[in-house]
Amino acid sequence: MKRHLVQSLLAASILLSGCSDNAPSKTQSTVAPAQPVVKTHAELSVRQGGAWQGTEYVADDFQFSTVEFFTSPEQLTDHSYYLRYEGPGWENDLVGYRLYLDWRNGIDVFVKTTTDIVLPQVGQDGYDSYHELSEWGGDALKVGKSVGLGALGRWVDGGVQHFKNVDATHWRLLENGAEQSQFEVKYDGWTVDGISADVTTVYSIKAGDPSTLVSVESSVAMDNLITGLVKHEGVAYIEKESPNWKMIATYGKQNLLGDDLELGMALFVQKGDIAEQFVGPHDYLFKFKPATEYQYGFFASWPGHPDQAQNQHQFEAFMEAKLAALEATL
Repeated sequence: MKRHLVQSLLAASILLSGCSDNAPSKTQSTVAPAQPVVKTHAELSVRQGGAWQGTEYVADDFQFSTVEFFTSPEQLTDHSYYLRYEGPGWENDLVGYRLYLDWRNGIDVFVKTTTDIVLPQVGQDGYDSYHELSEWGGDALKVGKSVGLGALGRWVDGGVQHFKNVDATHWRLLENGAEQSQFEVKYDGWTVDGISADVTTVYSIKAGDPSTLVSVESSVAMDNLITGLVKHEGVAYIEKESPNWKMIATYGKQNLLGDDLELGMALFVQKGDIAEQFVGPHDYLFKFKPATEYQYGFFASWPGHPDQAQNQHQFEAFMEAKLAALEATL
């Protein structure tokens, strides 16, 4: 499966362990092995203790339960106050992301100041407090009507159609590990312009690399499937490529946290999968060639994290290094 290729594109972080040249004597106490440091995490949390009133979930307070399987109720839409930070989240030691698990299907960015895992605490203290900069970081990206960073859509009549007409949406946690986390989202009967498709997406992140890899499988080879990168005014647009990959990016003052720091975002797609590259009303876009399997990825960088790029020059250097790493896997 191509999915296995995609999951191998991220370089795994290397754990160094010391060892003694001398075997322990019988009188030495046995030291328990150290627990691995958790560097990745994925989750979805559902609100408890309330009831639906139309498209809003109403409860006395915000209490959530983390789940491993989930099917969206028909009432779920934007701002239903049912899912903690509106969908699944995933992170590593460098950055975090979230996916709106409703008709918008946009991908947002959680910037981080720390290598610690932070998502389990996000949205627990007032639901949407993550929109403000805190000690751990915050929600940095304005998605609006765009696909955000690397989400899917379908191009119809000069605009992106999101996931407004879907028979059912399912989420499943595949792995929540110290070095890698991944989850699956399945859309049954995604209908746009009279064409229906069942689409499965798998998102994967590893420690030490801000990139998320996305594997897509579709029951129908569509001629209008797109992914993209939100377009903001007043920021630099960057393109880089290698023999087999195309990468587009933006860098500049485009985060919402009021910290005056610059945010970099990049999207990379295999050249052989690209039918067209163009600019839409809200996004820089790639249209895929008709197929039933695709692989692509994205990453974000924010200088508020000490191990992330601190300026545009370093960000572009990482783009080039990432392209070289992607080429090495082919």
